[in-house]
Amino acid sequence: MQLIPLGDCAVLVVLRAKNSTAALEAVARLARSLNHAPPAGITDVVPAFTTITVHYDPARLAAGAGTPWERVTAWIKTAPAAPAGAGRRKAGREVVVPVCYGGEQGPDLAAVATHAKLSEAEVIRLHTKAVYRVAAVGFSPGFPYLLGMAPKLATPRRTTPRLLVHAGSVGIGGTQTGVYPTATPGGWSIIGRTPVRLFRPEDEAAPTLLEAGDTVKFTAITESQAVQQEEKPPVPAPARVPKAVAVFEVLKPGALTTVQDLGRTGRQHHGIPVGGPMDRQAARVANLLLGNDENAPLLEATLAGPELRFLRDTWIAVTGADVRGVPGWRPWQVKEGQEVSLAELTQGRCVYLAIAGGLEIPRVLGGAGTLLRAGIGGWDGRALQAGDRFRTGPGGLATAGNWSASAEFKAATTGEVAVRFVRGPQWNWFAAASRRTFLAKPFKITARSDRMGLRLDGPALRLEEARELVSEGVGFGSVQVPPDGKPIVLMADRQTIGGYPKIGNIISVDLPRLAQARTGDIVRFQEVPVEEAQSLYLGQEHALALLAAGVRAKLRQA
Repeated sequence: MQLIPLGDCAVLVVLRAKNSTAALEAVARLARSLNHAPPAGITDVVPAFTTITVHYDPARLAAGAGTPWERVTAWIKTAPAAPAGAGRRKAGREVVVPVCYGGEQGPDLAAVATHAKLSEAEVIRLHTKAVYRVAAVGFSPGFPYLLGMAPKLATPRRTTPRLLVHAGSVGIGGTQTGVYPTATPGGWSIIGRTPVRLFRPEDEAAPTLLEAGDTVKFTAITESQAVQQEEKPPVPAPARVPKAVAVFEVLKPGALTTVQDLGRTGRQHHGIPVGGPMDRQAARVANLLLGNDENAPLLEATLAGPELRFLRDTWIAVTGADVRGVPGWRPWQVKEGQEVSLAELTQGRCVYLAIAGGLEIPRVLGGAGTLLRAGIGGWDGRALQAGDRFRTGPGGLATAGNWSASAEFKAATTGEVAVRFVRGPQWNWFAAASRRTFLAKPFKITARSDRMGLRLDGPALRLEEARELVSEGVGFGSVQVPPDGKPIVLMADRQTIGGYPKIGNIISVDLPRLAQARTGDIVRFQEVPVEEAQSLYLGQEHALALLAAGVRAKLRQA
């Protein structure tokens, strides 16, 4: 086994085996061992093809000799085998998935048949004859990457991906087949659709039909059978808060305002992103300033924030980007009837608004934050709209004096941002000239950036030679380089695994700077070792702990 740092908060475990079947077995065995009794601080174990990604929080690990990196890798090397029967689910389950092939359900079946020089009936026969192994779950919640497809059916991905692939669509991408659990863009050739739901967020224990290690068989059904077997998702009642109990209402929603908490951990093996705030430090400080739990739900707004009317007296804290006319980084008392506008951000990209007691938001799959692509969490799984009303949890506070959090927590900058990185797993795949370019040249943030990733423009980064990467785990700050050579820094809503080479991983303490950078801002990169990155991380955690202690001394419960 090879252990490689994936930034300062994850380890990429690479397992070597004679063939893909042996590799999948080795990955499954080690994943069961790591999941059986993980120590404090281990947040996710994500198997994928020939690798396992172990995510951890260096500040939550038990004290011991050595750096956090050394303690986690020592545990991975010595983790005892899991007892027989251990695991989240029974190992080696076989799941039969019915599929309606062709027609409107499978618009690319004819194209696949033409490419394979087969009839459509022969394509269906070969596709249903095979027994598939789930090598990984990722891309979107519950999406299974299936190995075992007949080589004759291998079909290149579409030149232009579809903007929308319907939930349940069965596709072929290269030598793999898979099923889209939710409606999403996609570039695979669609040959059919299943009426079975693969993503079930209402089921906390088993939100996905499939997990890595399962086996799958497809069976052909007719259109009428598909209609009869269609699994309809439950339709929850829309979120409604009567005005009589609401603390505030939304007058204007802003460009993109969502409810966030610190994200969902322990779900990446299901393909469910961690999510959470883009600027985690600013979000944590906003809650700490009010005496809230730092994971309390709050509002995140991007580029132009909302306008709110408060329906009762309360306290708020605004952090992150600077907002014209709004005091930041301190508790601020607002009165019944007062309107607060976060519409004009004068510096920075993301602004956070916390309210005393925290927003009262139902938790879905362990978190209250909004995952827009999955349509879950937050306020009906969507961005805020005019007319939405919110209530808060119990808690009141009072404070006196003109005090605020220190400037060290503010990440918003103007024009240019320098960030440090740890070498990525594929650093040595890149040509020496490209590695020098990454270290020396500026890159510019483009308008195509979002909560999933910051897309950069600048000199193209090239591999030393053409190579294919089997999808493996990614992290917050992973710098992926697609074939066009333009880096993408993965951010809060990143996917859980990815197939592009990673030249580096931005260190945790510098991610807030990237979160607050705007379109057109310049980014420069500087390499540091993982030990230095983790020392900086622990220093930041210490500063936040001191802030929390200091705030407790300033606040008194009303």
